[in-house]
Amino acid sequence: MSYFYFDESIRDNRKFMIGALIVAREDLSPRIRAKWKSMGLEPDTDEYKSSAKKSDTSISNIQREYIKSLIEQVKVGLVVLPHNDRNNLGNYCAELVIQLLKSNLIPVDSHKLILDDNIKMRNDYQKLLREFNVELCLKADSAKFAGIQVADHASHALGGMLLEEMGIVNKKVKAGENSGYHPTEMLDLGFELWAGLRYSLIGKNTYIKGLSPHPDDPANPYFLVDGFGLFVAQSCSEHLRDKAKECFGINYLGCIH
Repeated sequence: MSYFYFDESIRDNRKFMIGALIVAREDLSPRIRAKWKSMGLEPDTDEYKSSAKKSDTSISNIQREYIKSLIEQVKVGLVVLPHNDRNNLGNYCAELVIQLLKSNLIPVDSHKLILDDNIKMRNDYQKLLREFNVELCLKADSAKFAGIQVADHASHALGGMLLEEMGIVNKKVKAGENSGYHPTEMLDLGFELWAGLRYSLIGKNTYIKGLSPHPDDPANPYFLVDGFGLFVAQSCSEHLRDKAKECFGINYLGCIH
């Protein structure tokens, strides 16, 4: 059984939204709530929010580092859509889950899908998911169902990557400790965000003409995310669709240092 958590990020100038689907082998919520308690926090009120201001010593920054460590233990899929289509976000989440199940990248088994409380899903999609043996938890409180906080972080990070791909932001950050680079070296924000997510993105290892080595090479470092862990809404403009696929469609797992 897998636990799916889904949340969204609305990005600068409200041009697009990204929904992140976290696929975990266990219920993450008890672990996260226990961690906040161990830090002297009240899990029902002191949940992690990716939009909160952070400093090197802030509680929110410490929470973020813990959430980032959980990202390494889960898989991540995503939905890209224009902001004016936000009422269909939950429906696109269902499309993504079904896409993953049909691709056999997630075993057909009993699963639980937990959506943040502001995300709606049409009845026909709810029925279809139940036919795939996916139990639904709608209008979930992200403090109680704390795994949603991981989806919140992932959607925010993925949104930052797409903003850079679209040329809307151009920000540098320090590489930091344990990055494989000198801690003070300045890296593009999008690169730093991708480096923390790339092993978690869901895709299919396959030969990609022009990029991959020989089709039979077992060390192929590329895998296809588009059509597997990436769902791009038909309502996207051609520009948004192209940029989303350029940013997320193909993932590279080779050495980056």
